[in-house]
Amino acid sequence: MPKPTLLRWLPFVVVAACASAPLQAPAAEQMLATAEAQIAAGQFAAARQALSPLAGDACPKRLRDRRDFAEARTRFGEGEAWSAYLAVERFADDHPHSDLRPAVVDLIWQVGATLSKSDAGFLFFWSDQRAARTVLEHLITRYPETAQLADALRLLGDMAFADTDYELAQQRYRDLMLDRPESEWVGYAQYKYAMCLVQSLEGPDYDLERMQQATRELRDFLATKPENPEFVRTAQESIQRITDWRLQRHLDTAAFYATVGSTAGRLHHLEQAADPQLAAAAGYAEAVALRDRVASEARQATAPGSQP
Repeated sequence: MPKPTLLRWLPFVVVAACASAPLQAPAAEQMLATAEAQIAAGQFAAARQALSPLAGDACPKRLRDRRDFAEARTRFGEGEAWSAYLAVERFADDHPHSDLRPAVVDLIWQVGATLSKSDAGFLFFWSDQRAARTVLEHLITRYPETAQLADALRLLGDMAFADTDYELAQQRYRDLMLDRPESEWVGYAQYKYAMCLVQSLEGPDYDLERMQQATRELRDFLATKPENPEFVRTAQESIQRITDWRLQRHLDTAAFYATVGSTAGRLHHLEQAADPQLAAAAGYAEAVALRDRVASEARQATAPGSQP
C-alpha cells in the first residue's frame, strides 16, 4: 500500500541494493547502538541516517533483527505507520528466534491501531483503513499469542461491521469469544455478534431460521445482565422487531397457502403464528383469532355429513 511518505526511505533502499559485503560487527553494532539511542531520544531523522549504512546485506546477520526493528521504530516515529509495518512484515520468518519478538508484536499492534483511527486515503489506490486490516490480520495470524489479540479481533470485527460485511464481522467476534473468553471485550463481542445477525435481516421475507438464531443470541446476551443501557435498549428493540417479522412471515405464508387451496399448509403456519413465543408481536391476538376460525372451518368441512 505505497504512500508518498515512503519516498524518504529511497536512499535506504538504494544502499541496500548496492551493498555487497557486510560491515565489520564492531562498527555495525556501534552504528546500530547510536541509532537505537537516537530513537529512544525521539531523534528519528538522525536515526534514519545512522541506519542507512546498515541496509540490506551490509548489516551482519546476527544484528539484522535489531536493525529491522530499529528501522520500523524510526518509520513509526516519523509518522509512517504503513512503512513501519513493511519493515517488520517478515520478521517472524527472517528472525524466528529473536528476543525482540514481543517488542515487534507490540509495535505491529500500535501500527494497526493507529491506522484504524485514520480515514486517510487516495481514491481506490490506498487507504489507512485497508492498511489497518492488513496489519491486524497479520498480527492475529502470525502472532496469535499476543496480549492484544482480543483488541485486534474487536477492531477487525468493528471494521467489517462498518463495511456491512456481517459474515466476516461475526467470524471475528466469534474468534474473540472463543480465543479470549476472559477478555473484557467478550460482552461487547456477544452483543455485536447478535447485531450482525439482526443487520443481515431486512424484514419478514428473510428466512425464519436466521430470525430465530438472532433472537436466541440477543436473549442470551440480555441474560448476562449487561450494564450498557444502549446495548440493552437496542437488543430489546431488535427482539421486538424480529418477533413482529416472524409473526408476519407465518401470516404471509398462510395467506399463500390459502390462495392455492391448501388448508393444511395454511393451518400449519397459522399455528406457528399463534405460538405463545410470539405473544409479544403486534397483531398476535388477531393471528390467534384467525387460527381458531380457520381451524373451526376445517373441522366443520371434515365432519360427518358435511357437504363436499
